Amino acid sequence: MSDRITVIGNVASIPERRELPGGVPAISFRLASSERRLENGQWVDTHTNWYWVSAYRKLADHALASLEKGQRVIVSGRFRVKQWESGGKTGSSAEIDAEGLGHDLMFGTTTFQKSSQPASPTPAPDTAGWATPGVDDAGPHTDEDGAALSASPSSSDPRRSELVNAGANPLGGSDWHPPGDETPF
Repeated sequence: MSDRITVIGNVASIPERRELPGGVPAISFRLASSERRLENGQWVDTHTNWYWVSAYRKLADHALASLEKGQRVIVSGRFRVKQWESGGKTGSSAEIDAEGLGHDLMFGTTTFQKSSQPASPTPAPDTAGWATPGVDDAGPHTDEDGAALSASPSSSDPRRSELVNAGANPLGGSDWHPPGDETPF
């Protein structure tokens, strides 16, 4: 079983690149997350949690080009505790399969450079129940025939399936993309 987790910490090892079967790029590095608190007017580091962080595909390539040992980062992904055995010794390790990685801007600045290739396609989401008040105050949205579209199309509305299958914005407008799609800001 894995849980979603977000951890802020320091890259504690040089990110190592490897290739999985089928040519899938992957990286891994150690992450150290320490609690820091003010005691008697001085900052004191307390217990440190250690994680193995892995990233795959585009995220691996981008992380390898961006991260260095010692940098403060934010990692979000799937957390697992794995049991291991080696040379008669046993133990456990905390691992994060990263879904998001980035520098912690509280400790420095960074420059973002958008990738020239979009992420792999994501299927259109089920938009049932979506409603965003105030998205467009110009009035109801209409389809190409002028029929009014609701901001939250019901699952029985035949236009809903046409919108979802066409990848159209159920709320109107032309700048909508399915979640996970890389879009310019």
